[in-house]
Order: sequence, then C-alpha cells, then structure tokens
Amino acid sequence: MKRMWQKILAGGLICSLLLSSSALAAHPQGYWSYLTAFQQAQQSGDKNAMISTGEALLNYYKGLPMDTDVAGIRYNVNYNNYAIYEGMGKMEKAREALQGVIEAGTYLNFTDAVIMAKERLEKIDAMAEVYTVSNTGAPYYGAKNEPKSGTWIGRCYTENGESAAKNEAIVSFYVELGNSYPSAKDFDWKIQHFMDGNHALLINLNFPEEGNTVSQVNSGSLDGKINETLSYLSTLTCPVFLRIGGEMNVWTTKTTPDAFKTAYNKIASMARSTAPNVALIFSPSYASPWGEDMGVYFPDPSLVDWVGASLYMNKYQYAGNPTSAGDTNDMYFGLNQYADAVKSMEHVVKLADQYKKPVIVTEQGSGYALPSGGEDLSAFAVNRITESYGTLNMVYPQIKIMLYFDQNMGSYSYQLSGNSKVQSVYQQATSANPTLMTSINQTAPTFRKLNGATGLSGQIVLRSYCDVINQGVTVTYTLDGAQKASVSASPFEWKLDSTTLSAGNHTLQVQMKASNGYTVNKTYQVVKAADGTVSFTQK
Repeated sequence: MKRMWQKILAGGLICSLLLSSSALAAHPQGYWSYLTAFQQAQQSGDKNAMISTGEALLNYYKGLPMDTDVAGIRYNVNYNNYAIYEGMGKMEKAREALQGVIEAGTYLNFTDAVIMAKERLEKIDAMAEVYTVSNTGAPYYGAKNEPKSGTWIGRCYTENGESAAKNEAIVSFYVELGNSYPSAKDFDWKIQHFMDGNHALLINLNFPEEGNTVSQVNSGSLDGKINETLSYLSTLTCPVFLRIGGEMNVWTTKTTPDAFKTAYNKIASMARSTAPNVALIFSPSYASPWGEDMGVYFPDPSLVDWVGASLYMNKYQYAGNPTSAGDTNDMYFGLNQYADAVKSMEHVVKLADQYKKPVIVTEQGSGYALPSGGEDLSAFAVNRITESYGTLNMVYPQIKIMLYFDQNMGSYSYQLSGNSKVQSVYQQATSANPTLMTSINQTAPTFRKLNGATGLSGQIVLRSYCDVINQGVTVTYTLDGAQKASVSASPFEWKLDSTTLSAGNHTLQVQMKASNGYTVNKTYQVVKAADGTVSFTQK
C-alpha cells in the first residue's frame, strides 16, 4: 500500500509567533496573564490546567474579529487541547477544538493542520448506533449482478485456498493488462473450477505499469489485449465483475485524473459492447495520499455499476519498516489503533452514496506476520477481522460483496491457512453474521438500524457499533429496568427473545460506555402487537 504523508509543523510555528514582540503588541490589553497561565500549564504538562487556562484564554478572545493574533491564539489553544478532551471522553469539546483548528488554521494558511483536523473529526465520531437483522429495509440500487439483500463473501484465488474458496460465493483472479501478460482466458482452466452455478467471478484488471499503462490504453496499443479478456468474459454464464485499474489513487507511477478517467471509460465502453454481462467496478484504495480526494478519479457514472475499495487494516504503514510515523499519520491512514474497517471505508461509502451505487470490498485483510519475523500481529489481525466481518455490512448494508485477500505477498502475510488463529476467527466471524452468503443462490436478511424496525419476532438479533479511539467499549442492554446483557467485545450482540415479552409497551435501554467515560445512551419503545410481532421506536 503506497501512501504519502506531510509532517504538520503548524503547532510549533504558532508558538513562535505568539512569543514575538511584534505579535504581542497587537493583542488586546490584559491578555498577558491569560496567555502566561496557559503557557505555564503547557510547560508543566498539567492537562487539567491546560483545559481550564485554555478555555479562559479562548473566552477572553471570544467575539473578536479574526486577525493573525486572534487566529494564532485560537489555533494554539485548540490544537494543543483537542487530544486532551478526547482522552477525557469529552467528545463534544474535542469536536469544538478541532473546528477551531479548522477555522483558525484556514485563516493562517496552515493547510496540513486543517487536513488533519477535518479527518480527525471523522475518526473521533463514535458512530454509536444499535442495529438488528431484518428481512426488509435493505438498500437496493438495481445494479448489474447485485443481490437484493445480504452480502456475498469470497476471496482471491490461490491453489492452496481453492477448496475453501469453493465454499464461498465469489472468487477473484488478477489479470495484468499488457501485451506481455496473459489475458483472462488463460486462467480458464482455473476459473472453470467455479462454474458450477454457485459462484460469481471478479476479474481484477490491473494496470501493472500504473500511469504508463493508462497511456498505453489511451493510445490504443492494448486494444487487442483488452478485447481478448472481454471476449472471454462474455462467454461466462455466472455473474461476472470487472475491476478496472484498481487503487489508482495510490499508484507510484502516477497519472492524471483525466487520463485515468479516459482509460477507464474506454475499457468500460468496450465492455458494454463486447461483454454486456459484466458488471463494472471503479475501485480506489480506501485511503488516498495526504490531502487528496479519491473522487477526482471517478469516471462516467453510467459506466460504473459498483464502487469498490481495497481495505487493509494494518498496524504499520510498511511491513518492511514496522514503526509508526506518528499519531497523525496513523489516524489519517487508518493504522494501528485507528485500523477500524468501518471508519476506513467511510470515504468510499460516501462516494458510492453520491452516485447511488452498491459497494464491493474487492480485497481486504489485516497483516498478521512481518517479513522479518519478530512481532506477532496475530491478536491484532484477529480483532480487525472480527470487527470487519461483524460490523462492516451492518453499518453499511450497501456493501453487498466482501472479498478477503488470501495471500502472502512477502510483505505482510494475510494468508488464512498460514495462521490458525486468524483462519479460525475468519470462519467464526463469517459464520456468526447471518447476513453473509456463501453461495449466489442463497438469500439473506440485512442489517438495519433498530429505530423504526417492525415486524420482528422470535430471537431478535441486536448488535451495536461504537468506536472510541484506543478505548475499550462495553454495551449494556436493559429491558424494562432489568439488565439483560453487558458485552465488551464487538459486535456487542444480544438476542431478545420476543416470546418472553407480553403484548403491549416495553422499554429497551442501550448504554455504550468507553473506558475513558464517554457514554452514549439510547432508549427505545418496544411494542409487541397482538400477532406477536415487535416494533422499535427510539425515544
């Protein structure tokens, strides 16, 4: 995974600004005692004092028109204090501080700080919500090969993993686009193993020379090779998907957005003509380089059936250099304690929603082993895989396909058969999620928010999502004043046996509490009708 990062220097620069005589002369009369108290708190490392003196300093400058001095004060206090608020579980105050960083940082042209603060606002949102499993309410876009409800699961093809792949709904193959590379038809002897009516097929049409391949596509020099793959795909009777030029937003050999869109549109147009059975996928990496927008690469929407993403939940940015580049870098790129599948997929899902397309996770994994040995990341990977397969299509039911990257590429290892703990939790997590399908002929329910759910009966599955950075979370379910369950592991599941409810009104309370004290409480009116069905309305 290729990513870029720019170090944020704005915090140190503004401290220098505040101490310069020219800057001090412009501040309002009487500011000095407030500023001195805050600086002394900073020097002592007293977090409570930093909060109290910082708030006093901000109040002193409240209502003043923005200029360099006012912006400097507001920036410095908010930049230094947002993380303290987070650690105390005061998320509203943390959001206010980050908004202050954005406002003052924009005025001061501190571009990197503004980028950081905007992304952190997304990452600190706990997205606390309660969900249930339902036979109604699934998002459906009518896209080519889209299941109406639930999510197909699968993996990329390997000879070692073939037997396991046969027990899943979709398998993927990688085809490098170039005149010296095989086309899809050269993999027919492997693909035919899955042509039994139970499987879908994903072809990842990679651009091996990245931006240079874009130029070759646009020049027409690869037309024959493209048509060779498309002609073969047109003969297949299973649901077929084609990812065109995946991960374009993180290529080393870059291209321009316009050039990529031209190349994508050309291949997609050829596919519409030669292989109209094929569903077309625009699929960036889940994270773009620092400050960049994956949406600039989005091609002609009429030539996109699905929006996809490569999703990796790793501890370190580079397996060959297993060190952290700092909290800001980890936060921005979803690494280490920020490696949460739901948060990492947020940008991709928003892009798909913008164009009303279903979502496919074209590859995902969490590296459990480093090439140099040393640190065992099995426990890290186990947690991430559990969370991903337990919560990703719960929070985003528009994710209709999820494929695992079952490979050891010599950097991180993701190969399931290479680690019994990771393989076991993958099997457990996929089996425990009732909305995941292992055959294209299956039907499955969907996850939906509990609020507004109706017509439920029997064992009603309740799950919760609440992500608080670097904090443990406990979810407590209380029905009519009696505690029923207290769960401290994702996906925080409890099953409500509706047969134990009397007809009429009941009250369900769900408390999500992080170890730093941050708490979200949700209360639902539960109504059991005469026919035995149950509905939920949030109060």
